[in-house]
Amino acid sequence: MKSGWLLCWLLPLALTGMAQTVLPLPADFEQVTIEKPFLYQLVQPPARLGAAGELPADLAYWQSVGSINYGRGSATGWARFSVRSEQDRTYWLELTTHFMDSVAVWVQSERGPLQRVGGPAMHRDQATPLAPVNHHYFLYALPLPAHQTTTVWVRGWVIPGDALKFGVRLYTPNRFLAQQQRDLWGWAMYVGVVLAILGGVVIAFVFSQRTIYLLYAAYVVCLSAYALLNDGWGAFLPNSLAWFDQITTIVHWLNLGFGAFVMFSRRFLVVSVGTRKSLIFRWPEGLPMVVICGLIFWVEQAHRSDNELLARTLYVVGFVCFGGYAYIWYRYLADAFSRQSKLVWLLIGAVSAVLGFFAINAVLINFGLIQNPLPDMVSLRIALLVEFGILSAGWLYRRKLMQQARQQLEIQNHQLQLDVIQTQEAERQRIAADLHDDLGGTLATLRRRLTDISQRTTDTNTQRAFADAEPLIQKSSDDLRRISHNLMPPEFARLGLAPALAQLVRQQPPQPTQFSFVLSGQETRLPLDLELNAYRIVSELIQNIHKHAQAQRAAVQVLYQADKVTITVEDDGLGNRSVTKPTHSTGIGLKNSSLRAEYIGATLWRDVSEAGTLVVLDIPYPSPLYAARTSLPNSPN
Repeated sequence: MKSGWLLCWLLPLALTGMAQTVLPLPADFEQVTIEKPFLYQLVQPPARLGAAGELPADLAYWQSVGSINYGRGSATGWARFSVRSEQDRTYWLELTTHFMDSVAVWVQSERGPLQRVGGPAMHRDQATPLAPVNHHYFLYALPLPAHQTTTVWVRGWVIPGDALKFGVRLYTPNRFLAQQQRDLWGWAMYVGVVLAILGGVVIAFVFSQRTIYLLYAAYVVCLSAYALLNDGWGAFLPNSLAWFDQITTIVHWLNLGFGAFVMFSRRFLVVSVGTRKSLIFRWPEGLPMVVICGLIFWVEQAHRSDNELLARTLYVVGFVCFGGYAYIWYRYLADAFSRQSKLVWLLIGAVSAVLGFFAINAVLINFGLIQNPLPDMVSLRIALLVEFGILSAGWLYRRKLMQQARQQLEIQNHQLQLDVIQTQEAERQRIAADLHDDLGGTLATLRRRLTDISQRTTDTNTQRAFADAEPLIQKSSDDLRRISHNLMPPEFARLGLAPALAQLVRQQPPQPTQFSFVLSGQETRLPLDLELNAYRIVSELIQNIHKHAQAQRAAVQVLYQADKVTITVEDDGLGNRSVTKPTHSTGIGLKNSSLRAEYIGATLWRDVSEAGTLVVLDIPYPSPLYAARTSLPNSPN
């Protein structure tokens, strides 16, 4: 029995070549993918078989397949097919994988000996002169004699735990070179688009310093690296970077890319401060990424120790972690849907092709539901380009939404400033009226009563006490008049800006700073709120001169021009020679002055030098519509 088994295995291989289905290669043959019924793989190949001469001849030991796929069940696998060429020529055999660690190919014609074909034997030999041309898959030159059946045997070996699978294709050299050229141009265009996108992202990050650009760049780099390495282009890396081309590293690229995309999505769907605050709970985006990184190494160790139960368990945990990515992303999408953000549809449309690709290939191929040796990298390349294109174009739409949100916020802030200023002026008018009518009347009545009482008494000491109280009452009246004037200059609406400023300057004490007032041009009345805010600005500047400038002279000039009125406040004080830091109140005063200038559409600029300080306020004449719309309450306008 044992001797019979050995005889069965050592039958001449030429007979086995004639027994199987033979693929004819006509004279006009250019290319073909070897599939059923011409392609076979050995069922449960013994690990001890090292050469084609030891293979069993009986087809009962072989399985007809569409492509070679041993999955993770065997580290060594054998393929065979037979062809019959109509002419004597050399064809190129392509094994569409780069994930095999070593490969050996044998051929035998009807009247020729069994011989091994020279070519790349190891994983890193693909892009070397061992192949007919440098290629990212395993490539061999097969000499086929005319009018003879030639059988080809392929032995592949992978590290235990890795999936052994590959497709088989046969080309004429010219056809292969043309096919390779198209493939190279396709990848070159893809890399060019990716580099253009990354260049734009880097420029945007340099100017904006926002994390979202780094996350988008990380996503593009990781997915592009996954696509390139998964298609075998890592074979062209130098030996010092060979670890980039390992299966474990390729999965890491995919994991890091998904993590970057989830974090990018949260920021992409946010266009304003309000939507940032709506994301009350920030999901632990990095947790699935960290767990999957650990699982990848753990799975590799489980395969090396031949612990399939642990490996399958870790695979399930890994898919659960990828489900964590999906759940976090779903929560962000749900938040965007609740805000009725149009960006969510753009994001879903962009990634739908890529998600569909990974859903089909990750599930169907990894679980053995389809027998494709490798995911279709052309489809992935197109899906990624579509996604990158939509997302890159989506930046323009997102930028438009952010500009609209920013403009809306500016409008709201401007309206708030308007309301605050109008409320302040209305309150000033009310307080000034109350002080003048109530407290002013009370002080006047008190003064008359004291005068009447002092005239009725004959006591000298009492009359002297009433006389001493008179200056205090007078000072109180003067202070009340000054405070009321500062709150709302008397008859401001009737007199106008220039007379009110002239009166303000005349009221300033002559020491330590002597003020002067200059008026030039034909006076043109402005709406009351413009004049009142300009008056407030000049009043604040005068107070700053008293407090900080230490000036001897200062001047307020009003120049009425054809299209605007210019007000300058100048002093010969310390200027930039001041060594004291501005106080908090000074900063508030300058900020309020700038706010008022912005509110009335004026330009306020300040020049500080050793000669002193110059402040210029330019107020353009408003349109009649503005004057009708912006008049203060209870004002003549």
